[in-house]
Amino acid sequence: MPKAVYLIGTADPVFHAITDRLVRSGARIVSEAESADVVLSIGEIEKTADLSVIPNNIEENDFLEITDDGPNIIVRIHDLLVPEGVVGWGGDVLYEWVDWVKEGADGIAPSDIEARHWVHIRDAADAVSLLALADSDALSQGVIDLAGRRAWSTEAVLHEMEMLWNRYTNALGLTHSVESLSNITSPVVHQFSGMIERPDLAPLHETLKSIGIEEGWRPLTAMRVSLMELFAHSEIE
Repeated sequence: MPKAVYLIGTADPVFHAITDRLVRSGARIVSEAESADVVLSIGEIEKTADLSVIPNNIEENDFLEITDDGPNIIVRIHDLLVPEGVVGWGGDVLYEWVDWVKEGADGIAPSDIEARHWVHIRDAADAVSLLALADSDALSQGVIDLAGRRAWSTEAVLHEMEMLWNRYTNALGLTHSVESLSNITSPVVHQFSGMIERPDLAPLHETLKSIGIEEGWRPLTAMRVSLMELFAHSEIE
């Protein structure tokens, strides 16, 4: 029988993406917490929730003390990439970079930290949906960090953005050349080689395996696809 899920949170693109994934997974979204099998809070910590999904900018002191009598699980998402645009989930600088590239990439790009572990909202929503609909007996109480597996430097992301935007504008203007079509490097060429601490993904990986996902945490959305979607949504606005 499908699980009934009661949702708490602001109806932003993150909320809608997770809701859509739950529905496609067979969940019933209900309007009262009393009739729900699972209470899921998105964007904020709610003591009555079974699972709270939050951005990593919420201070640990704000939630670690309430896990004993509050949410069974807190999923803390780092560096979330949301093509539709959303504030407060760690991807704000991406929208600034999109504007900077579209305006000609002149001068100095908006600054950011050395590297990030970007994760697409589709992959994050998939993981949250799996956790929310899993047998609660298979889940352990506590904080689960969620992020991409690979570190992307600012330089690498901007290089990808400029390449993709140039290809798009060349296609629109019918100005492609043999050089512009062939000079497409692999993202691996620009892989980040510095030292940056990645969020501990072991709890997420092992939890997904424990509920029957053999490959564990394996985000599928390629960075180039993610960046193309960012540009596409920026053109709609």
